[in-house]
Amino acid sequence: MDFMDKPVHVKVYSVGRCTKCNHYAEVMIHDYGRMLYRKLEDAMDDTNHQVRPIQCTKCSTAYPPERFIYRDQDSRKDILQVNIDYGGAIDPEIGELMQEGHKRRYEIYQDQERAFWGAYVEYALEDWRAAVGELLRSEIETGAAAIGLTASWKTEQQARREVAAKVVTEAERSSFWRAANVYFIQEEILYIGAMGWTPDLYAKMYGAARTRFAIMYFPIAPALEDQRTKYIGQLFRREKGDNAFLLRWIGQLTEDIQKKSVQSTALMRESEKQKHELAGLRDKLGAANERIRGLEQQNQPSEARSQEDQRRIRELKSFIGELMGELRQLRPDEKPADAGEPPELREAIELGDTVDDLSKLAGKTLAIIGGNRRRSSGDYPCRILTHNADKLDPDFYASLDQADVIAVLTRFISHAAMWEAKAYAIDQGKYIFYPQETNVNRIVSEAARII
Repeated sequence: MDFMDKPVHVKVYSVGRCTKCNHYAEVMIHDYGRMLYRKLEDAMDDTNHQVRPIQCTKCSTAYPPERFIYRDQDSRKDILQVNIDYGGAIDPEIGELMQEGHKRRYEIYQDQERAFWGAYVEYALEDWRAAVGELLRSEIETGAAAIGLTASWKTEQQARREVAAKVVTEAERSSFWRAANVYFIQEEILYIGAMGWTPDLYAKMYGAARTRFAIMYFPIAPALEDQRTKYIGQLFRREKGDNAFLLRWIGQLTEDIQKKSVQSTALMRESEKQKHELAGLRDKLGAANERIRGLEQQNQPSEARSQEDQRRIRELKSFIGELMGELRQLRPDEKPADAGEPPELREAIELGDTVDDLSKLAGKTLAIIGGNRRRSSGDYPCRILTHNADKLDPDFYASLDQADVIAVLTRFISHAAMWEAKAYAIDQGKYIFYPQETNVNRIVSEAARII
């Protein structure tokens, strides 16, 4: 049975990863039902799948999908994956014209069939040996049968040599070439249509020369000419003929457009991530405002609030001011700075290091957020915890929870980690400071002065 006449059951899934929590999801958006593969391709031509946001089942965030997957329900295998090109979005009116041109491809072909085949045969006659050299054995046998040529060839190469030598008249060659190319032209080029051509694959299977001719001269609707230009750019990257410069230029422009399209899609997803970060900061800002209002509304038994409450309120107001400044500067297209690998926290006392009275730290815990601590040789009265803050994992929050004093190396951690540590310290009434050094001795000394 020809695979085109095989019944299949295909469903289409919209898939992608959440731009907030990175959770992968697949959402079924269309069921073609069970039908013959040939009928399925026709149904796919007539179906447009709209790009709709996916609702994350883990964090409830709506995010744009990355691609469509066409999956055979019997074998559970993906038969096609289509990446969603957000950078190369097509104008709806142009998209409708392209779809209309695709549906009319048989009508357009019939109107220009004779002219196309005349030019295609003439192309083959110009260099018969080279043209036959690209034919597959099955194609040679089909062409030979059409002109009554019988032969038993042991190899494909032998078949090509004998056809090149024995088929000599123009009429025989014309009939042979048309018959040999019926499948390539009608099943690959016409049946699939310009919107689904795969020139690189055709060139490997059917030969580069006749693939180029078919792509360049096959009759298509005017709305699909931009597609043809894109394919020409793929096929003529290494052209060396008279038009080499022009064709290579087209190829370069095509590659540039594809790269910019990929970049646009990546920027779109980064923009979505930045929006989620902004939303998180706004939530923290709202929570801080609520806490201030609660503190201000408390009934105080004395004529003024306790010094501790006043200190907490000052810290919260300062925190809100800094957070609002951060929100004003942060934009969706902001790219995080590459700070490189976190530095190693050095513990050896260098020239000029000062060690103050550390007795205030006795029995306390100091958490250093940022940097990697690879060894422990110092003798300190306090317990020291370190976390590089590359992930806001349970260890990160455990370090904050166990600490009496928190030191944040702001140069080596993300904004999210810094704000998380600062908000936690203010909420829990813990000491926090932001040293510029990575020397543990100096950090410990500054922690003692803070207390």
